[in-house]
Amino acid sequence: MNKNNFDNSNLTDSSMAEQELLARIAWFYYHDGMTQGEIGDHLGLTRLKVSRLLEKGRQSGVIRVQINSRYEGCLALEHELLERFSLKHVRVLPELPQREINQRIGIGAAHEIMKHLQPQQLLAVGFGETAMSTLQHLSGFISSQQIRLVTLSGGVGPYMTGIGQLDAACSISIIPTPLRASSASVADIFRQERSVQDVLLTARAADIAVVGIGSLSQRRDATIMRSGYISEGEQLMFGRKGAVGDILGYFMQRNGELAEEMPIHQELIGVSLHDLASIPQVIGVAGGAEKAEAILAALTGKHINALITEESTVRAMLA
Repeated sequence: MNKNNFDNSNLTDSSMAEQELLARIAWFYYHDGMTQGEIGDHLGLTRLKVSRLLEKGRQSGVIRVQINSRYEGCLALEHELLERFSLKHVRVLPELPQREINQRIGIGAAHEIMKHLQPQQLLAVGFGETAMSTLQHLSGFISSQQIRLVTLSGGVGPYMTGIGQLDAACSISIIPTPLRASSASVADIFRQERSVQDVLLTARAADIAVVGIGSLSQRRDATIMRSGYISEGEQLMFGRKGAVGDILGYFMQRNGELAEEMPIHQELIGVSLHDLASIPQVIGVAGGAEKAEAILAALTGKHINALITEESTVRAMLA
């Protein structure tokens, strides 16, 4: 593909296996009652391409009385999540237990972001393994489309696995502070610095944000724990206060509201969940049954309005 001539139809063909693309088209056509033209507009395909794939599906037996594809269950789950949480978009990947889940979700999230992010727009990124996997798989797109990047929180280390994969010419704004200060007063001093304020203002003006969702159920595997920003004792205390997971270090209860009496919330340096809501598209990237409760909290609190996850995760959420 020519980087300088990025084409939506080429993207669609390359980012979805034909079987998945056919299943999606069949679902939209037979279940949602969309016309072939509407499906083409939605997926970036010509009407003729949609028609040919529907015919191929009928001839091959993929399309019978029902959609006979392993992706059919994913599409049904996507539909349920869209309806239940009024999301802008959602993508549920089929379960593959032997594969590394963060990498798979990162690939799926990269494909979804490429469909929505326009050349020279601004992408804000939170820390976490899945968010960094997304960034790695966006590297070519970011370069060819001159996408500008900005971090959503302080701290350089947690971002390096993603930023380190990008072209040196990429435009990146990084909040020049730690993610968490030693006290609320120190955090206030950092926030008053002009260089910090400028990056925070830029982050709030992003067109799309991608954020990971951490879970207390992960124990020591949680990124914020492994990065040394919270201690094991604090993690236990957060759980006792009703927290189930976090976005950008802000810990949520099951109902999506912030857990109360949490000093860490005043010590964080970055975009707050309140300010995050001003970004038009906030895409949550997370998967694994241990994260089901935290993802539900993020959805219930409306901290994200789009989601990329995996089949078994959604089944655990809806259970």
